[in-house]
Amino acid sequence: MDAGTYTLDASDWPYDSSSWLIGIQSTLTPDDGSGQTVAFEPRDYGPRPLKAGTLRLNIFVNTTGEVDKTLTPRLYKID
Repeated sequence: MDAGTYTLDASDWPYDSSSWLIGIQSTLTPDDGSGQTVAFEPRDYGPRPLKAGTLRLNIFVNTTGEVDKTLTPRLYKID
């Protein structure tokens, strides 16, 4: 991805976007070799400035029982 300011959102949050029961956590490996960092996680989906690099998204479920929802992450570049 290119450097810039990004925000992350998703459709149909079953427990709201700040819950650690289901959500998205992502890591950024910058092209400049400065080391991997957490880019987005619950309670902090942006906006935030990010360096150019490789962004990996992980959708996690940390609850018991069924979660019958479709979670579609969306990354928006705002500058």
